[in-house]
Amino acid sequence: ARRNVGILFDQNRLDSETVSVLRKLTQMQLPDGAWPWFPGGRANDYITLYITTGFGRLRHLGVDIEVSSALKSLSRLDGWMTENYRRIDTADREKNHLSSTIAFYLYGRSFFLEDQPVADEYREAVNYWLAQAKTYWLDLGIRQSQAHLAIALKRFGDVKAARGIMRSIKERSVSDEEMGMYWRDTELSWWWYRAPIETQAMMIEAFDEVM
Repeated sequence: ARRNVGILFDQNRLDSETVSVLRKLTQMQLPDGAWPWFPGGRANDYITLYITTGFGRLRHLGVDIEVSSALKSLSRLDGWMTENYRRIDTADREKNHLSSTIAFYLYGRSFFLEDQPVADEYREAVNYWLAQAKTYWLDLGIRQSQAHLAIALKRFGDVKAARGIMRSIKERSVSDEEMGMYWRDTELSWWWYRAPIETQAMMIEAFDEVM
């Protein structure tokens, strides 16, 4: 068993498998930068965002990875968020339209602000979603998404709002000598934004970066 575990961490094997996976992703990517769920399928904005964010997280963690595929997807993702913005009636834009997907987009997009700033044609929509994040983050009621928003706001330049979110999250935490810091609101759910391990990982990431 120890020998088999060792194989998993063999550097040559890791390098080879990484190259193979990246090649598959590059081959699956559509001309407009989007990815489908499966090879040959239709473009899907959510899975495109998920993959793009994965590139950003890996690089942020210090992994030497080529992110050109992720950069190719950014105009597609910015356009998607602009479409969502334009579908909202002008009279209703002061209302709460924030969602976990919007929060995830702002977080994912924030990894690439230096590589590719938001283009002028998408800036109005992105500014709208950032304003929504500042105003309605507490109403979202999902800690993983709140952490996404805190990190995104910090990277987009609003450190004060980001720290306000994290202070609120800390106030809702419970500290225990055996368990450490945790939250009672964790619940079992099949929704991606409720995944307990992913949520706890985002808590660590957000406290580390924002606070």
